[in-house]
Amino acid sequence: MSQKTPLNDEYMAYRVAALPRGEGQVQLTQLFERGYQRWTVDDTQETEKLLADIERFTFDAFVPSTRRKAAERPYVDDPGMLAVLATLGAVCIMDHPKLEETPPRHLALLDDLRELYVNNIASLIREYDDFTLHQEIAEILYAKESGEGGPHSGRVCTDITTRPEFSGGYYLEIPLVAASRKCLARTDRDGDQQGEIQTHVADNHLYAPVSDFMQKYRSYAEDAFSRLLAAQEEALTPKQRSWLTANESAITERIDRFFAAGQTHRIWRNWSRQKQRLRTIINAVHAVDDDVAQLGQTHTARELYAALEAYDPERSWEQHVCDSISTPRSLGTILSTNRDYPSVTVENDRLNRYTLTQYSDGAQAIHVDDLEDLFELPCLAAMDERLQEKKPVRKDLYNLVRMAWWLPQYRDASTGEFVNDMKEVFARWSWYDEETTEYQIQYELNNDIGGEIPLPMNCSNDDMQRYCIGCDQCPYSIYGSLPFPDEMYDLLEERSETSLI
Repeated sequence: MSQKTPLNDEYMAYRVAALPRGEGQVQLTQLFERGYQRWTVDDTQETEKLLADIERFTFDAFVPSTRRKAAERPYVDDPGMLAVLATLGAVCIMDHPKLEETPPRHLALLDDLRELYVNNIASLIREYDDFTLHQEIAEILYAKESGEGGPHSGRVCTDITTRPEFSGGYYLEIPLVAASRKCLARTDRDGDQQGEIQTHVADNHLYAPVSDFMQKYRSYAEDAFSRLLAAQEEALTPKQRSWLTANESAITERIDRFFAAGQTHRIWRNWSRQKQRLRTIINAVHAVDDDVAQLGQTHTARELYAALEAYDPERSWEQHVCDSISTPRSLGTILSTNRDYPSVTVENDRLNRYTLTQYSDGAQAIHVDDLEDLFELPCLAAMDERLQEKKPVRKDLYNLVRMAWWLPQYRDASTGEFVNDMKEVFARWSWYDEETTEYQIQYELNNDIGGEIPLPMNCSNDDMQRYCIGCDQCPYSIYGSLPFPDEMYDLLEERSETSLI
């Protein structure tokens, strides 16, 4: 009897696709091989059809409605096929000539692809008719941490069942002895109130609803996608990777269209390597003596490179950028590549002449003389409208307080001064209570994240997205429009670098 593998067994394929972080390279490669079988006829791979499907899957990942629909019904019906399409599409994105030097964590395009994968795999799992798979996933999602006396030696999830005495639907049965804090499921919170507990206790077991299981699995799958992508990059030979990127066209053309239309927010997250480079070059020109280079004046790449060489940056990330630009030619290439930015004008490609102005990523600037000016941002205006009718959820308070706290006028201000100003803002809403509001603001200021100072949320944050009118429609961006100090960007870059270690 042959050994069951992801290649020849459906259950194994689902398990490896659902839990890639716990699998070795051999199992993940077998999952990919299972997917490739969908494009194999009489032992011959239909490469043109495979390439067309990769392009179609990746192109559709850029469409929000497609990503949303995949959460309701699988876009792709086999886990192996899904793994192949998602990871090879990611390789095509990362190997685009203008994106090769961009760390994957900064690519918004990969976020779109990952979201489609996560929604699709979650739909496949929800529809899979063998609850053993759900139990195996639950063993990971609900397991005790080491600080909770874990790992538990027995089964974490002993059954998935219905309980008529509860509110209906399926529940994961978890022995109390194996239960962790993660088993406590709640509804969404409103205002200062914690959400209603959805986990039930009966017969020495906890019963967590399957809806909580699916929510927790989505968070797991977002992180697990990186493991799947790393396995694909290891499995591909240099020849296969070169063939893939040389022959696909639709993905490259779509990315080129984003560049041509100036829709760089579709390509990068708010803080990208390209923005770091442009900002450093412009800061260098601004800082050096006028006889070396000046903003608003036309210069050759060699003259601008002289300014960069003379620049003595205080920020570590700027020094790293300076070190990475080794010649006038490479500086000119950066400026020519980013000609869509409002701060860059390419006067003459052949003669390498450029005019630089004060840094801008295209977002309309907002001058915040008074905290009321923050509501010029459409997302905060939408939040304001909601708070006129309902009490805030915790994240609304957090985002507003942290955004205001990082404004330049409060860098040297006392906490008391800031709290008083914020109370004047909160007083616009009918639910306002002075004592409660002061406590809430103080709590958010004192609440760090793992010992680190919290930074303002950017436009791509899920909580801000609830109020977003759409980047295509908005002339602003949180990081690009508000006058945050360089200290905030320094911390942002330091944490990005730390996340790679």
